[in-house]
Amino acid sequence: MQIKIYRGTHQIGGCVTEIKTATARIIIDMGEELPSSNHAEQKPLEIDGVTKGTPDCNAVLITHYHGDHVGMFEKVLPHIPIYMGKVAKQIYAVVQNTLKTKLNKGNPQRIQNFNEYVVSKPLYFCDIKVTPYTIDHSAFDAYMLLIEADGKRILHTGDFRMHDARGGKMLAVFEKYCKNIDVLITEGTMLSRTNEQVFTEHELGLKAEELLRENKYVFALCSSTNIDTIAEFYNAALKTDKPFIVCEKDFQEEILKVVTQNAESQFYNFNRRKIYSYGKNLHTFMTEKGFFFLGRANYTTQKAIKAFPNSLLIYSMWSGYLDKAQPAFDEYKSNFINNALNCGCQMVNLHTSGHASVDEIKKVCETTEAKTIIPIHSESPEIIKELGISGEIRILNDGDVFVI
Repeated sequence: MQIKIYRGTHQIGGCVTEIKTATARIIIDMGEELPSSNHAEQKPLEIDGVTKGTPDCNAVLITHYHGDHVGMFEKVLPHIPIYMGKVAKQIYAVVQNTLKTKLNKGNPQRIQNFNEYVVSKPLYFCDIKVTPYTIDHSAFDAYMLLIEADGKRILHTGDFRMHDARGGKMLAVFEKYCKNIDVLITEGTMLSRTNEQVFTEHELGLKAEELLRENKYVFALCSSTNIDTIAEFYNAALKTDKPFIVCEKDFQEEILKVVTQNAESQFYNFNRRKIYSYGKNLHTFMTEKGFFFLGRANYTTQKAIKAFPNSLLIYSMWSGYLDKAQPAFDEYKSNFINNALNCGCQMVNLHTSGHASVDEIKKVCETTEAKTIIPIHSESPEIIKELGISGEIRILNDGDVFVI
């Protein structure tokens, strides 16, 4: 069995991994490179039998809906099946529909044709067996994949963490289903961010509740698909009797509707109190009641901030987007924040990572008893060698073939 990582050995995002036997070939993730990538390619990634030529691939398996893992799905040859989680597929369809409607981009029809995982139910591609297990990540309905073939076991973690509500259960899942791993392909985002504070989503929710009690008018800048953080904000608004307002009805509300219809836990039930879509008709109501406004760095949110100056602005995204010293610096977000501050907003950072801390990565390596560990999705994969892990660490370069 062969492992080939086309992209993602020394960068965050843009991951594409191949597992191949004598009779089968699968691809895990088909991600776009992040705009900030220091290793951005001079030309788009092309893979014989996958993105060009005669189809020669049994399946493309997507771990979750973030663009750096699924964004190149349109390049996959039409006759190759693509797999994704059921709820993740629905959320990503909303994203693609919005792109199609507003920017004439996206391909929602192909998303509808994606095959769906069933948790813990194996998929068979000739001699390759793949079992999907849900994983804790900032993307809802994310998966890790256990691949078995030629008497070997490979675990591809996808992006993961263990500091959300579901995170406490993750070690038990690894213990029960994912021990005695021959090769662990693990994400390593936080290996280059060892100084970044990592706290739980529950702690984030408690702090949000505190801020909502102290401030009548509260805006938050947050990814529209970071469901766990949004759920914490929604629950904080409920507890403090604040109206919950979103900036876009046909996008944000649709995403939350998908989650509500599919989630078993009441924590993800966004029907417990009305969600309002922002408009000038709400100004009197907002003035009297106060509010929590879930926004994006767009014109609508900026307009609302101007209407309610001197509010509190919660910045719930990675701090690197606002740091000019970071390659991921986002000038558009930075200008949005500066405009909000010029309106008299006070800003607080309230965000926790969607990625595993260094300690969490080490725990997974030890729990799975992995004989060989290959870090990907990291700008500094070699740091994993400093963690004192007993398995063999293999640092690959893009395009290397590892045989087991």
